[in-house]
Amino acid sequence: MYKISLFIFFLLFQSMCFCQSIKNFHIPDSLRTKTAEQLEKEYSKVFRIDNDKAEFYANTILKKGKQEKNNKLIYDGYYKIAHVKGLEGQKAHPYADSLLAITKDLSNDKDYPAKAYIIKGILYNYEFKYKNALDHYIIAQNLSRNRNTDQFYYIKKLVGILKTATEENEEALPLFLEYYKYQKQKVETKDKDVKSYIGSIFSVANAYSKNKQYQESKRYNKIGMEECKKYNDYTHYIYFVMSEGIADYYLKNYTAAATHLLKIEKELIKNKDFSNLSVAYYFLGKINKDSKKEKQAIEYFIKSDSLSFASNDFIPITRDRYEVLIDYYKKNGDKENQLKYIDKLFYADSIVNNSKQYLSKEIYRKYDTPILMEEKEQLIKDLDNRNYLLYCFLGIGAIIIFLLGYIYRKNKIRIKEYQRQADLLLEKSKEQKETVPVSENKRAEEHVVKEEKSKKLLSDHQLQDIKLKLEAFENNKDFLRKNITVDSLAKDLETNRDHLSKSVNELKGKNFSQYLNEIRIQYIIQELNTNERLRKHTIASIADDIGYNNSESFSNAFRKITGTLPSYYIKLLQEQS
Repeated sequence: MYKISLFIFFLLFQSMCFCQSIKNFHIPDSLRTKTAEQLEKEYSKVFRIDNDKAEFYANTILKKGKQEKNNKLIYDGYYKIAHVKGLEGQKAHPYADSLLAITKDLSNDKDYPAKAYIIKGILYNYEFKYKNALDHYIIAQNLSRNRNTDQFYYIKKLVGILKTATEENEEALPLFLEYYKYQKQKVETKDKDVKSYIGSIFSVANAYSKNKQYQESKRYNKIGMEECKKYNDYTHYIYFVMSEGIADYYLKNYTAAATHLLKIEKELIKNKDFSNLSVAYYFLGKINKDSKKEKQAIEYFIKSDSLSFASNDFIPITRDRYEVLIDYYKKNGDKENQLKYIDKLFYADSIVNNSKQYLSKEIYRKYDTPILMEEKEQLIKDLDNRNYLLYCFLGIGAIIIFLLGYIYRKNKIRIKEYQRQADLLLEKSKEQKETVPVSENKRAEEHVVKEEKSKKLLSDHQLQDIKLKLEAFENNKDFLRKNITVDSLAKDLETNRDHLSKSVNELKGKNFSQYLNEIRIQYIIQELNTNERLRKHTIASIADDIGYNNSESFSNAFRKITGTLPSYYIKLLQEQS
């Protein structure tokens, strides 16, 4: 009965719960025969190493679960996608919410709904909403108690991470040690979880570093890197290297510290882990500063700051980079940059104090707020005499905005005209399938020309011969060839350039270039009307198909003849479909 109810729930709410998977995602042939266990292994290999690949495998798991109506795979797919997207700072909550929605009523499953609350808590932790994260962890812990030992201890680690984030480092360390001991015992059994085991070692190494016990941190870093090699699992490897670099910095082993931190730079960029990359650049800045390499130090501090602003992620330990930058620009008389980094320091402090709930009371501050405010006000006064430049720029900016608005309005009028002509073209092409649909102005011009032309030359034998050859040229679609000129066609038709040009003028009422363009445009309009697949081609591809050397010459010819652009006409046809 429960399974039937759950199946009905999926049918009714699949639009809500499944909308987050990649649109039109298809499992590649290379993965179709893979089992769930094999896909899980592939995901685990690349998670935190190549997150794009990890997301791809997670979507494959989710898709396979839907195809096989395997709820366990569906749950697992949602969990993994949410985890990867959370790491990348993307919108991960819809996946977690879907997972909660479809598992909240499970009562006999050892993994769910506790695991759904866990991933929701992890996402809140990524967003620095620590209270929300803790609330979800507590729910998950109550659900996993006496049901899932792995989850129960994993939540201890997650709570330890929260305590580390709020600078409660002494309280966090025992939680990490407890989780490590549990995983160390488990790795010796058949139910070993290598990734979690290595992750527990990193947690301990990081906790010792936070407690300023750097030798202990290095000891666990060494254990962690050895275990990565032993079990061929490198998910945490770069983070052990980074932790080693930070410990070496505090132990004043500057050369070793720089080597470690530079070693992981490319991997952090590849993983899009900009938060940790910002920290790595910060410590490289500190190393260069302590080594009296001021220029290099400033460059790394600026890089670190840029990444923090890009991700809106400000870690308290990196705060003094702003103090260094402010002093540097003050010393060099660069008041604009001095003011810029004072403002950045204020902003970073506001994020740290309000958004992340850090215990900033332990942060040593060389510059306190009142002093900075006085310095900022003085800088503003010093820069007042340059305000006239600002007014000039504002005036120029206003003119530019006016011009851009004028251009925008003209473009809007032009776009409306293109849309109107496209509507007219579609209507005309439906009514007269065998005539060239052209713009109103063009049609009027042709009517006048044809009225004025005399038909007396049609009795001429040579003219009749050209007429028949042109008909064959059109019927055989030879006009689709590239690089057709009046000279090349005259040669093909066994006549001369002058006679062909005059004959086209007499027979078609237009010059050769107009004639060639119109039969090509007539042809492609008819093809677009009947061939839906052709509408999906690019403009450049269509242009190439009918003999044009580039999309621009094709679009210009189309516009001159029809009054609109091919892109507007194709869009209209697709909307009609």
